[in-house]
This record gives sequence, structure tokens and C-alpha cells, in this order.
Amino acid sequence: MKSSRTKFFLAAVAVLAMLTVAAVPLESDDSSATMANIDGTSISCAYPNETVTVSAGNETKTAFFLYNNYGTTAIVEISVKCNDSKVTARIDSSDQLVSIDPGSDSFKQIIVTIAANEYAHQGDYTLTVSLTVININDDSGSFTQDIKITSNLTSDKYNKFLGLFPNEFDGILGNVWFTAIVSFLALLAIGYAIVIVVVPVCARLITKKDDPERNAIKKTLYQLCHAIIIIWAFGEVLRILGTDESLIDIANRVFSVTYAIVGVIIGWHLYKVIVDIILRHMSEKAELHKEELQSLRPLFMYIGEIAIAVVAVMVVMNFLGFDLAAIITSAGIVSLGISMGAQDVLKQFFAGLVILATRPFKKGDLIRIGSDSTIYKVRKVNVMNTELENWDNTDVNIMPNSTIETSKIQNITGETLVTKVYLTMDVAYGQDINKARQIMQDVACSNPHVITDGSYGRPYTRVENLGNTNITIKMGMYFDDINTSYTARGHIRQAMVEAFMANGIQFDYDRITIDEVRVTEAEAKNDKGSNEYNKRNTES
Repeated sequence: MKSSRTKFFLAAVAVLAMLTVAAVPLESDDSSATMANIDGTSISCAYPNETVTVSAGNETKTAFFLYNNYGTTAIVEISVKCNDSKVTARIDSSDQLVSIDPGSDSFKQIIVTIAANEYAHQGDYTLTVSLTVININDDSGSFTQDIKITSNLTSDKYNKFLGLFPNEFDGILGNVWFTAIVSFLALLAIGYAIVIVVVPVCARLITKKDDPERNAIKKTLYQLCHAIIIIWAFGEVLRILGTDESLIDIANRVFSVTYAIVGVIIGWHLYKVIVDIILRHMSEKAELHKEELQSLRPLFMYIGEIAIAVVAVMVVMNFLGFDLAAIITSAGIVSLGISMGAQDVLKQFFAGLVILATRPFKKGDLIRIGSDSTIYKVRKVNVMNTELENWDNTDVNIMPNSTIETSKIQNITGETLVTKVYLTMDVAYGQDINKARQIMQDVACSNPHVITDGSYGRPYTRVENLGNTNITIKMGMYFDDINTSYTARGHIRQAMVEAFMANGIQFDYDRITIDEVRVTEAEAKNDKGSNEYNKRNTES
């Protein structure tokens, strides 16, 4: 009796010690253990007296201790087995055949790992430990340990209306299929009733009252909600039918992916509304023009698309059971390789973000790039490139943003279309210079595109240069629109020429004078004789 108590005490102390050092996590009371003699052998066993609990898709460990009561060393062969194929048990190969010395102070610790399949049904199971003493008459025996499996794929909704109310009817009405059909129709009705109320509210929240996209958003949400309601009802019916956990898991994943897609669509519309609100407040505070506001909006749209797409892909992959940590690590390595091999593409992309953020120009601006004297009109600013057309609208140039971002940019119409233009006229010496200057100013002021209201400087003239044969008069003036300045300049030049001619102002120009020379007959003969003499000398 004393020996038995000693063994029990030692077993309890051993179990408590294991729990203290957390070498083997047990699902049992820390302070107690069960001591049992294994029938058919002289081996005693101490093990936790509580049920071992493990959740589906996971594993846990338990331990027991063996004592030898034979009086001689016993060689024991050990095997473990659960009563269901979805719940497995194993011990280390080194513990399958152990040697146990006799005596109450000698024991052998055996650690058992219990693993539950992810589709294991929730309920109670049994772990059986079998022992065979192979060196003493082949004595054999076994003992059992209770196991409890928990699973979020198993529920208590079997044959319950809506998964809540037990079907207590008799006959056909008590059949689980009747319960499932009634529940499916009822769940559809409940789902559609909720959608009819919720979708218009969501549409009002993410769009303004007069937003033309509201009806399109409502239509999209209704279509997506149809899929959600059907999948949700189908998933609940599977539980009511007591379907295998593997099918329930598939239904859950499909539902989760659908939910994620709906969330992404709603989130995208909400993001656009939030961006518009923020930009509108920025415009009001900073007094930005609507065109400048629209030039900044694409940057936020691109950032939002990238962020929402990345989050959506990660969420969907998580629902489908992928290992996100491994994927993120692999994506980092792949991204490094891509960044090394696509530096030019990345430069264009980030240069586009810089251009969209700093807005050195916008659609419709006239610009010069670098040392190129060509004037380009901005047609469209993309993330990777910018579309430019020449001022005559005859050619379209697509220029990489990396080239534009690293070049000097001269924005001719960045703030206003008003431009300053200079014209020169060459007047001959001896003319009335003051009268010529006044004529030039009057002609300029008569053109409707020249600004004369005082908001900019009025047309003015000055003597620019005293040449060898002419005097150069230069006039500066402001045009209201650079797009019409070339045509207006041509009209002004023509009007100046006509005004100068009408007022007798002469231009300086190169003249060729031909003087008529009369030659007498004697002189002609002398010239002829001289030419013949020169010819003979040349031949000789």
C-alpha cells in the first residue's frame, strides 16, 4: 500500500514538474494525475485525469509515465491509436520500444502528440495506448485517454429551422431535407429584405444626391448582394443538413472571397468620395482652380488603386488558405529582381508620381522642355509618360516622365495665357523717328488682342539700334492669349507697313543702281582691237 502511494506521489510530482517547465503542454489539471494498473501486465501508468482538448487543424501533446512492478527490467513495446482516421496520435520512434527498470523510484516518460485534421468533426474521441512486454511472457495490455475535438466548421444546427429552432414534426415534415428547404427560402427572404433597406442607404452614403453614378452603384450593389445572399443561405443549409466539414469549409471560403470583392468595390467608391471631399476642401482653403484640382486627383486615384488592390489580393489569398508570410517574403525577393531589371520603368513611374504631385504643368499648358526651343502643348499627363502635341497640332509626342522630370521645364502658360511680344521695324535715316514710333504704337493699340486697359503695360517703342544704313525701332506689347499671338503679330506687321507707306515713312532696304554708259565708235574699235591682241597673246 505504501509502495502504491509512493508511486502515485512520484507520478503526480512528475506531471506537475512537466507543466511547470512547459516542456509538454497538457489540457488537464496541473495538480492531479490518474494512477492505473494495466490489465494483463505488471506495468502501472500515471497520466493526467482530464480530457485532452485539441482544435481541428492543430495538434497538442500529452504525457504518461510507466512503472515496472515485475522485479526485473522490462522491455516494453508501445503503440498509440485514436478511434477516428481524422484524429491521429504518434510518439517518437525512440519511445516505441523502451526499457524500464524495476522499483518505485524508476519510471519512463512517454510523450504523445495528438493531431486533429482540419476537417475533423467536433466531438469526443478516445486515445488507446497499447503495451506489450516482449521479454516477460509477452504480457500485453492497454489503457485509454479521453480526447475532445473542437471545430468552427461543426455546429449544433442539424435539423433546426434557420439553424435555431429544432424540427419537432413527424414523418416527412420531420425530415432534415424539409428543414433545409424551408430554412433556405426563409433565409433568402430575410437576406433580400435586409438588402432592400441597406443598399439605398449605402448608395446615399457614398454618393451625393445629384451624383449620376448613384443608380449605377445601386445596381452593382444589388447584383453583388444577390451572390452574397445565395452563398450565405447555402452555407447555413449545409450546417442544417450536417454536411461534411470539407464542404462547409469550401462554402466559407467562397463566401469570404465574395464578401472581399464586395468590400473592395464599396471601399473603392468610398475612397473616391473621400478624395473628392479632401480635394474640394483643399481647393477652398488654398483657392486652387478647378483645373488644378483635377490635375492632382489622378495621383490619389493611382495610389488608391494600388493600395486597395494589394489589400484585396492579400485578403483573398488569406481566405483561400495561402501562407501570407511566405508570399510576402517571396514577393520581396521578386520585387528586388524586378526593380534591378526594370530601373527605367520604375524611374518613369516615380517621375510620373512626382509630376502629378508637384504639378509643374497641366493639361492645355504650353511648355518648353530642356534646351529644345519647340513649344509643346500638354495633351495628357499619365503615370508613365506625358502626351505632348506641337503648337500647330500636327504632331503628337509621347515623352517619358523620367526625361521630363530631370529636364528644365519652362511653363509659358502656367499662370496666365497673357504673353509679351516684341516687334522691330527698320527705318531709313532721315525719316521722322518720333512719327514712326507713334504710328507703331497706334497700330498696336488698334488690334483687339493687344492689352491696352492698363492691367499690363501698354505698347511702347524705343530706338533699338543704329545700323550702317538704318535705324531699328523695337516695340513691346502684351497679348491676351498666346494661342492667337502669332496671327495677331502678322496682322500688326502688315498694318505697320501700310501705315508707314501712307505717311511717307521710308524703309531702309538694299538698292542696286545701274548707270547707263555711252561708248563712241572709235572707242569701241579700240576696245575690239585691244581684245583681239590680248587673245593672240593668250594663244601664243
